[in-house]
Amino acid sequence: MRKVSVTAAALGVTLLVSGAHGALAAASTTTKTTKTTTQQTKPVVHTLANLNPVKISAKSTVRLTDVNILNLDEESILTYTLTVKNGDNKTLDLLDYWSKVKTTSGTTYSTSLMTKDKEKKKLSAGSSTTLTYVAKVGKNIKISSLLFQVIKWDFSQANYESLKGQFKVPASYITSTPADQSKTLRVFDTPVKTMINQVAAYTSGDYNYVSVNLDLKNIGYKIFEDPKVKFVIKAASGASYPMSVDSTSTDYKIQPQDSKTLNLMTSIPKSVKLSNMELQIVQDDETSKLSLPIATMQLPNVTNKSLAIETNVEKFIPLGTGKIAVKLTSASLLQSFDEHDLSVRLNFRNTSGSTINIPKYQFEIQTSDGYRLPISTQVMDNLTLQPLEERVLNLNVTIPANVSATKPQLFMSLPAVADSKETFSYPVGIFAVPEVQPSSNMIGQTQFVQTKNGILGATLSSIQRLPWSDGDLVSAKVTIRNTGFKTILLPGMAGQLKVDSANMTNDTKLISTQSIGLLGAGMATDLYVVSRVPSYLDFSQLQVSLLEKIGETTTSEWVQFGHAGAIPELQSVAKGDPYKIDTPDRQEELKVLRSLVYSSSSSDLIYTELEVTNNENHQIDLSQFTGAYQSSNGQSYKASASQIETSAAPDQKSIVSLWARIPKSISTSDIKLIVGEGITDNKLTPIKGEPNGYVNAAALELGGTTSPTLSTTLENMDMLPYKLTVKNAKASLTGSSSVQLSFDYTQTRNMDYAIGEYGHKYLFEVIDSSGHTFEKEFTPETDLRVTSGGSASFSINDIIYENKRSGTFQLNVYDLFDGHKVKLGSKSFYYTTASLE
Repeated sequence: MRKVSVTAAALGVTLLVSGAHGALAAASTTTKTTKTTTQQTKPVVHTLANLNPVKISAKSTVRLTDVNILNLDEESILTYTLTVKNGDNKTLDLLDYWSKVKTTSGTTYSTSLMTKDKEKKKLSAGSSTTLTYVAKVGKNIKISSLLFQVIKWDFSQANYESLKGQFKVPASYITSTPADQSKTLRVFDTPVKTMINQVAAYTSGDYNYVSVNLDLKNIGYKIFEDPKVKFVIKAASGASYPMSVDSTSTDYKIQPQDSKTLNLMTSIPKSVKLSNMELQIVQDDETSKLSLPIATMQLPNVTNKSLAIETNVEKFIPLGTGKIAVKLTSASLLQSFDEHDLSVRLNFRNTSGSTINIPKYQFEIQTSDGYRLPISTQVMDNLTLQPLEERVLNLNVTIPANVSATKPQLFMSLPAVADSKETFSYPVGIFAVPEVQPSSNMIGQTQFVQTKNGILGATLSSIQRLPWSDGDLVSAKVTIRNTGFKTILLPGMAGQLKVDSANMTNDTKLISTQSIGLLGAGMATDLYVVSRVPSYLDFSQLQVSLLEKIGETTTSEWVQFGHAGAIPELQSVAKGDPYKIDTPDRQEELKVLRSLVYSSSSSDLIYTELEVTNNENHQIDLSQFTGAYQSSNGQSYKASASQIETSAAPDQKSIVSLWARIPKSISTSDIKLIVGEGITDNKLTPIKGEPNGYVNAAALELGGTTSPTLSTTLENMDMLPYKLTVKNAKASLTGSSSVQLSFDYTQTRNMDYAIGEYGHKYLFEVIDSSGHTFEKEFTPETDLRVTSGGSASFSINDIIYENKRSGTFQLNVYDLFDGHKVKLGSKSFYYTTASLE
């Protein structure tokens, strides 16, 4: 950040509003009464054309046609032009003539011809030519105090000189070209008519930035090439200020009868008055090694004024043979701790019928208190617009808290052009940024983005902070809606999050809910900007940006949102109530069926079954759900999940199982399941994919955990979607160490639900009256069929059964999952012996 300095560009000719060509001569006023009217009269203006010519023969004359003085620190450089007309019928020998310049007090200055005129030796009959002479004169010399002499060499004279005549310019005459008139330059091989087009000034910091629009027209018969002349503004005090030429006005060529406009600018201290200024054209001369003034043109008096273009007003900028229209369409201002983030949106439109390569414009915000804030962007790199193509650019800058954010202006400048004096970045447009109020909480707010295909609405739908295994996830949901009447192809995008003042650049991902970027009329899609933050980190401000990808590595900010304060609590869903997921083309509904706590010797396992329904009218791949359990004191445990690995038909219900190991000390009475759609890299997790995060989450109330109804008859033991009934259990003692346990069973399956990989097993536990325990696992539909008349058996071998002839045992049936179990049923039985069978 810096105050505007002399090296800063602040004004461009091409951005000027209609400028008046102020005439040098003031018109007299016209008064009108009821009886008489005084006609307007224009005072006579005397120029060099009013001076009488000097006769050098009966029919040949010499006229003084141009006088210019360039003021330097120690002296001034004078150039004056004599136009010789040969009216005789024979060739005129120009070597017979010379010119001197002296003051009225008698001081004589040495003169020389400009290099371009040194070879002019003969003048054909009936033709004319110009001779420009150069002299170093006193610093404060006035033209009216000079005598311009025409001399013929005459060896009969004592000093070999014969004075043919002289010119004295009265003080009332003007030698510079009036601002409303053209000046034909004949110092080049091709005559070029020059005229001041527009002049304007703009105050910035300690300087007035003055720009001049100079029109050149080739009135000759061959091409005119850039003569590499210099331009200087001469103030009324005599001080000179070199002007810079914008980069589009260098190395040009002008075809015969064609025109070119040069855009010039300079900075002048505010203490210097901008009245009675002149534009001088200066050319380096090979022979004298001096910079010589070759034309002086008056500038109309100019007053400072704002040249900023209002919002949604197009600025037309010529580029080569084409033209672009640029307008500022909108702005937003996000409030932060010690700064404001300003985002402005520019629309570029190619108005021509040919492709235009856009220059690498430079942008900066100039604040109302005089600070310049450069805008860094790669958008302009290799930017090309096809005929009638439009491109929207988003430009962003940070405004420090101690700098005013009211009424800023956007400067759009050509790339800097360096010369020997200064380096200017030449502005081609100044745009007034509309007044906007700083926003800090933008959830629910919509910003409209103009694209080349139509207008899109971008809404910050939600912000969530979600527990995860190695920290928390911050997820911002942005809904993009096509407000137009035709399908739009969305641009490639990236996401960016800023937490307080830190940009989360390393681990931020943009999640798209659809694989194809087409968005139909009136349709919407969701994008999620997701990043990881430490779980212990407290922050109070969040900024969310969508960046448009331009090429392989370049991005441009597309839209920006902000939020201050605490992140909103997650939506809480009461047990039994549905949680609806409205992801486009993947609308689903889920609700909690039951939650259980499984035990082991070292830990517990909390387990939840969700009923998920496909609410679309076509088959879909269900979201791959994941999440975490969170206790009332904020402790969280990442959940594992199991679900179907095939597409779901319309209205089809399936079971999604989630679970996590928790310490035995954790109370599950008020624990919640935070569940959302899994994400992998930059998309929603596909079937069989491994989530590395999740979005679009809700906190499902479990209502505490329950235990299955314990069956004391081993009937209808529930292990969703299965139910098992065990009958006629017998354990036969043989007198050896082996026992054969057999039983009849009925197993049913609830076909209303589809299930994924099923990790549950039945665990049959036999506890002898002596306290010894034996276990056997059975897998549904593998070891135990779905049937109403099944039977199964297993053997137990242990030394305790040797010579055992009677006794009792208890048969327990468990739901076994991930090394943890929950009891489903229990019943006591008597042993039988082989002799009793």
